[in-house]
This record gives sequence, structure tokens and C-alpha cells, in this order.
Amino acid sequence: MSVLTQLLMSIIYDNIWTTITSLLMALVIYKLAKFYYRYYYCLPPGPFPLPIIGNLLSFRFKQFWETSLRNIAKNNGPVFTLHLGNTPYIIITDVDIGRQTFGKQNFLGRPDSFLGTFFKNDIIFADYSQHWEVLRRVALSAVQKYSVNERLVNVAVDCVDKMVQTMLEREGPNKPIDPFNYLYLTYLNIMATSCFSQYYNIDDQEFKQIKYGFKDFSLEIGSRSFLWESSQIIRWFDRKFIQRYKKIIKDLQQLMKDKYLIHLNDYDSGIERDFCDALIAAKNDAIREAKHTAAYLTDDNLVMAVFDLFIAGTDSSYIVFLWSLLLLAYYPDVQQKLRKEIESIIGDRIPTHDDRQRCHYVMAFMAETLRYKNPGPTGFFHKAMTTGKIGDYTIPEGMAVFVYQGFILLDDKNFENPDTFKPERFIDSDGHYMTTRSPAFIPFSVGRRSCVGEKLAIAEFFLVFVRFLQLTQNYDIVLDSHHGLDGDYNSTLLVNPQ
Repeated sequence: MSVLTQLLMSIIYDNIWTTITSLLMALVIYKLAKFYYRYYYCLPPGPFPLPIIGNLLSFRFKQFWETSLRNIAKNNGPVFTLHLGNTPYIIITDVDIGRQTFGKQNFLGRPDSFLGTFFKNDIIFADYSQHWEVLRRVALSAVQKYSVNERLVNVAVDCVDKMVQTMLEREGPNKPIDPFNYLYLTYLNIMATSCFSQYYNIDDQEFKQIKYGFKDFSLEIGSRSFLWESSQIIRWFDRKFIQRYKKIIKDLQQLMKDKYLIHLNDYDSGIERDFCDALIAAKNDAIREAKHTAAYLTDDNLVMAVFDLFIAGTDSSYIVFLWSLLLLAYYPDVQQKLRKEIESIIGDRIPTHDDRQRCHYVMAFMAETLRYKNPGPTGFFHKAMTTGKIGDYTIPEGMAVFVYQGFILLDDKNFENPDTFKPERFIDSDGHYMTTRSPAFIPFSVGRRSCVGEKLAIAEFFLVFVRFLQLTQNYDIVLDSHHGLDGDYNSTLLVNPQ
């Protein structure tokens, strides 16, 4: 090869790499300019984000994620933008703005979610559609009817009775007891009996499978699932965890489907045993009456409705009860006041739905527990289905939005001395539980996508809580060691006690 040829090749080679480098630099500059243009001019103001990681450095690894998020919210306005990775989220910390926003049809959407891809045709993660409307309406009807049914009383009381008996048999009285497995079994049995008429013992293999899938594995991965939503890089490093999680969820969905199909095969229109029967009845009615909703009430869709009810009704209720026990131990005067009211109003008979109208302090304690230690402080993300307004800000189509209910419930603008646990704040001057409460009391979120199981959760909480205190009337609930009232920094989006 001649010297001239070598020189020409060298010039061409250098020019190619110069061109490639220039193009890459131009692309990076364009992406950065677009990213920061959106930050400065298109979205509500918020903490300054870095490229790729956004505001993730604001979440300290040794600090509970919700503590970090609360600190961010305190330093920003009632509507601000937080970047998790490159993805912006609009966060609302004002209850009036939140109610107005989530009351609009435009914000009924659900954004694309990495974890949501594991749950198809369900109610919780599904985007807004006619399919979602129909499934939610049917599930809501079944839940609300069951929440005032006397069968719930018998199921809840029976599950608590068996739990306390099992604890005493396995652990013995007057010894420190780790209540986690027993309490989880109680709430899982309430939902298992309610959904498909099945009861588990603590050593049942199927119980252990469900508990591991819904609870234990979540504790193993901790707040990493919070980061999976925002970073493909973290998902790549955690791909083995993610594959395991996919298999666990798939196996649990198949378990629910098998139980639903058993109900379908032996369904009797004259007997409504549980949620499965109620949903099958709704499907059959829609088909018989040729309603347009019949197209959405397929067996696969109804299985996912049962699956959602099972998840939400077990985990969040169980966590609330854990917090209530911890609060009883920390505030013995509250514990004694509760026991005294239950003894004077109910005595030894089993509690009923009507007792909620008479046990004013119990209801106030429950409300304050939900306010003070809300199990799901961020709620679920909504999505702007078209470009819309939040206050004075224009929100682009597809943008994720959430009302930070945990912040609102502990904001001194809404509640006096919000960091103090005080059931009396829900008692009026006549000593009655206040059924008309502050608009900021939103433990189950707001709008048309608020929790489907709210009425069931309240009814269940009351029955389980009262029965547990009745059966432990000869004991005091105390702690063998004190670790504070902070949340577990390794929790996922549902906040467990430490």
C-alpha cells in the first residue's frame, strides 16, 4: 500500500470517528436539553434532577424511603414534580387539589407500570377502560354487600378465636410472642373464606406458599421493587429476583384460577357462598339479560378480580392490625380505655356490625390508627389520559400523578398536632365518634379509583380488633423491647412497623 493511500485511509478513518463522536455528543446535548426544558418549562417545579438517575440520590439507602419522600414534600409546593430515574411523577400534597384532580374523568387512567405487567385484566393496575369500569362495579357491589353481611361476623370471629387458641397452644401464656405469622394467618383466612370458602392451618403448605408469595418475598426484596419502576439498569442487576417474582405471581394466579373453576363447576344459583359465587352470579345475570357488560365478565377477568380482592384484603388489613397492636403496647392508657368500653358495651358476646354505632372510642382508635400510620401512604399512581390541568399547571398526556395521602394525613394544616397519636380527635363534645370528618381524612385515597374494599376493611378491622381484645382480657399487650414507631426502611410501598 502506497504512502498516499495510507494517508487517505488515515484521514477517512479519523473523519469517521470525529463524525460519530460529534453525532453522539449532539444526541446527548439534545437529550439533556429536552430533559431540562421539560423540567424548567413544562412541569410543576420540584427538586433539581440529574440525568439518568433523576432525584434517586435524595432517597438514602439507610433511611426509610417514605421518610425521604416526606422530607422532599415538605420542601416543595402543594404540586411538584419528582424524577425517579428519567421518569417524572406529579405529586399532590394538598387535599383540595387532590380531590379536585382525582374527581376528574381525565385522571382515572393508570400509567404503565413494570410490576403492573405481571397483573393482566385486573382492577388495581388496569388502565381506565370499559373493561375496568365493569369489573370494578361488580367487585364493589360484591364487597359492599358482604361488608354488612352477618356471615362476615361469623367468619372474622371464628378466625380470631382459632388464632388466639393456636397462639396459646404453640407459644404458651405469659411469654413473648412474635405475632406476625398468626396475624397474617388470621387475615388470610378471613379473605380465603370470603373469596372461596377455604380455611388454612398455620402448617398448611398452601398457606406457606401464599404467605411467601404475597408477603415474605416482598420483604426479601424490600424497597428494591420501588426502584424497579424507575430504572432499567436496576432491573437488569435484579433480573434473577424479577424472574422469581414473575413465577411466584404466575403460580398464585393459577392457584386462584383453580379455586374459581372449582366454584364454577359446582355453582348453585340458589346458594351464594362467597365472592366467587357472587361474581359468577353477576356474570350469569349479564349473559341471561344480554347486557353489554357480559363481554367483560369473562372467567379470566373474574379470576383477576378475586386475586385483587385477596391481595388487598389480606396484606393492607394485616399491616393496619400490626400497627394497632404496637400502638396499644405504646399507649397502655389507650389500651385500658378500649378494654373498658368493650367490656361495658359488648361484654363477652361476639361483636356485631351494629356495635360500631355504640363503641365510639374503638371507632376513634381505628380512625386515628389509619391516619397516624397509614399502610399505603402514596396510594396508587393515576395517569392523565389527555393533556389536562392541575391547579395552574398544564399536565401532559400520559403523565403519572399521585395524591400523597400519607403526607396529607400528617400535615398540620389539616390536623392539630398531627405527629401525636390521639384518638380523641375523632370524638365530639358529646363523646360520640365523629362520622363527619375532615375532608383531609383520606386513608383509602380519593376519587373513583379509591379503595374498592374500604367498607369491608372497616367492618373487618372492627370485628377482628374487638374480638382479639375480648379474648385477651386477662392479659396486657406489652413489648419485650422498644424499637420506636418508625416504619421498616426495607418495606415496599405498604409500610410495615419495624
